[in-house]
Amino acid sequence: MGQQRYKLVMNILLREIFQNKLKPGDRLPAERELSKEMAVDRTSLRIALKQLEAMEVIEIRQGDGIYVKNYLKNAGVDFLKMLFLQQERDENELIIDGYLIDEIMEFWVEFLPLMLKVALRRLTPRDMKHFIDLVNAELEVIHDRRKVMACEIEQMEFVAEKTDNLLYLLVSNSTRPLKKKMVELYINSLDEANLREYLEVKRSLLKISSPGNPKNAATISDGFKKILINYSEIMRKALHVSPADERIVDKFISSTQSE
Repeated sequence: MGQQRYKLVMNILLREIFQNKLKPGDRLPAERELSKEMAVDRTSLRIALKQLEAMEVIEIRQGDGIYVKNYLKNAGVDFLKMLFLQQERDENELIIDGYLIDEIMEFWVEFLPLMLKVALRRLTPRDMKHFIDLVNAELEVIHDRRKVMACEIEQMEFVAEKTDNLLYLLVSNSTRPLKKKMVELYINSLDEANLREYLEVKRSLLKISSPGNPKNAATISDGFKKILINYSEIMRKALHVSPADERIVDKFISSTQSE
């Protein structure tokens, strides 16, 4: 129970810091007052505060107080990781908005092709066959979005492993909740025709690849980046543009054309 309580406190404070309800420089109430306010024992509160301090979102100044830090200047990927895990648990309450998703998608459009380029330099012909088999397996389950998403994650994990690079592996590991959410949004934003096209183009890119060839690896990763950019635009529109928005714009355009 103690562990659950400290997580609850940590999640509440994380959310308030992210939503700017607690601003950089704000001083939190004293421990006694804060534990009473949050209906939690002092031990659980201290564990939560230590976790937040380790994440660089608060600063505990002995004899002075607890201060909120600027997470944009201090926090790491683990801060976002915790927010995404929280969003998974509290689906009915929006924590992560579409504009943050845009920023994360922008990161993935750059990071995934770069990771792929490194992996392609190290893949053996047998590795490449396995990679293509993974895409073929995804095409076979194209009517089941949940299975398609699982295939996408499996391919990302495979690519990260094949980079044989500690930093790529650690970034990939620490961003799993982000990857899961991005894949969910990305796959669900595509209709079946676009999804099939995406998978077939990806498979064709891999088929023309020459494992271990640096120049070819750069060409393939650039091609994959173009695919991501193309379909991320579809996802971005799905996130930000409602049917009502489209009707208003269409109506406006029609009225201006008839004048």
